[in-house]
Amino acid sequence: METSIKNLLSKKLTEKGIFITFEGGEGSGKSTQIKLLSKLLTEQNISHIVTREPGGTEIGEQIRKILLQGNIEKLDAYSEFLCFAASRREHLKKIILPALAENKIVICDRFLDSSSVYQGMVGGLNEEIILNIHDNFCFKKYPDLTILLNVNPKVGLDRKNRTTLIENRFENFENEFHDLVQAKFLELANINNHRCRIINADNQKDFIFNEIIEHIKHFFSINLK
Repeated sequence: METSIKNLLSKKLTEKGIFITFEGGEGSGKSTQIKLLSKLLTEQNISHIVTREPGGTEIGEQIRKILLQGNIEKLDAYSEFLCFAASRREHLKKIILPALAENKIVICDRFLDSSSVYQGMVGGLNEEIILNIHDNFCFKKYPDLTILLNVNPKVGLDRKNRTTLIENRFENFENEFHDLVQAKFLELANINNHRCRIINADNQKDFIFNEIIEHIKHFFSINLK
């Protein structure tokens, strides 16, 4: 499996970098699966970077702290999204696009799809506005492949509750909110099924990781024809 991944991605990287994003609700296991993928790529000597949104840059990490841990109840959906968009532009300009130009694999924990779900489909911000801002100010850059880790919200929140650290304010929202987030992620993934792959994240982490690898192999073999 590992050798075929190396050969496959090496061929793809002769054309350009590869941009892979991980999406999902709270406790879906994105961080765990990203670490496993990064470990495999490192073992195979495949050049890559791991980054996250909001964040990834010095200013982006400051915005992250404000958005996820700060008291921003007075911000409406437009203002909140513009903060995410400002962080994303810096992230693309300083981290993601330069890495792709160097033919690296970029693995990102959340990207535009999270804005489309949290601020858009759930928060009430018009999706057309989100995409217009992204296209005009964020270089019209979309992932090559998006892995959606679809977890039962109760399972995800139980995982989060096992830790003592509350990473962001969304974890404290009511169950109905997390149910809606899950439904909208699935809806968005089906709309963008040319790049999105849905994986059952209720399973054990090794099983999930093997499925992710199979999706990566299949996805990029199709695009290498």
